[in-house]
Amino acid sequence: MRIPIRSAFCLLLIGTSMMEAVAQSTGGPYSISAASLDPAGGRTTGGAYRNDGALGATGSQQASSGSYQAASGYPSMLRDATALLALPGTLAESTATQLTLRHVLDDGTQSVISSTGASWSVLNGPLSVNGTGLATAQAIFTDTNATVQVSLGGLTSPTALTIQNSISDNFGIYGSDGIGDDWQVQHFGQNNPQAGPTVDADGDGQNNLFEFTAGVVPTSSTSRFTFSIEGVPGQPGQKRMVFSPALSGRTFTLLKTTALLPPDWQPVAGAVTTGNNGVSTLTDTGASGQRAFYRVQITAP
Repeated sequence: MRIPIRSAFCLLLIGTSMMEAVAQSTGGPYSISAASLDPAGGRTTGGAYRNDGALGATGSQQASSGSYQAASGYPSMLRDATALLALPGTLAESTATQLTLRHVLDDGTQSVISSTGASWSVLNGPLSVNGTGLATAQAIFTDTNATVQVSLGGLTSPTALTIQNSISDNFGIYGSDGIGDDWQVQHFGQNNPQAGPTVDADGDGQNNLFEFTAGVVPTSSTSRFTFSIEGVPGQPGQKRMVFSPALSGRTFTLLKTTALLPPDWQPVAGAVTTGNNGVSTLTDTGASGQRAFYRVQITAP
């Protein structure tokens, strides 16, 4: 007669939080120290080796002070930092901007890091940067490239930046003269007194400020704003002003006065037009009667 054998198992559950599983132990030639609150975060050292481990439960935690980080979601995997990146990539001229740092990791991702201890320098471009990464951009006349270099944790990397021409009239001796700096540099080069607003550099009777507003070339006497007064066929009580160039982006208004001393210029009702990149016309429908003088007012953005 076979007597059945019955076995009984007793399972004892001990409630222990994962946070409490992080511990430090020492003994023999090794030690394990927790690097973070990750359940498996720790460092093992012994002899000529060292191991940093993590379950990745805490995301992109920094596993040590070296240039690598624990990879989120992958047990015991570390991502190497391959470069440094300074942000933002675009700076406004004549302003100071605090640069921040990121690690560029070997899987193509980026991670924000502290810039404490970083060494900064400028390789090229119109800006300066101090020891804390505060970059000050100089006044410029057009968007300009610059490069800063930063060193930290064994890595040295250049970062390309763009300085934006955010103020149109602030460059060198051209600043605050009513003319766009880029236009003055284009036609006269940098800091040339001949580019001043009241100068008639080409001797055509129109100064630089007027030629900038009208959109003509200030160094060529054949490039000038022209106008003439004509009668309107079949309309003896009307006069029209024919002018060119009527560049797009500009507004043209016909003004009128009956005396030049003193002048009292008044807008002609309805005589306003926008540029068409060619010849344009403004008409005074009330031109009968006494003598009158006309001029065209040009408004540029």
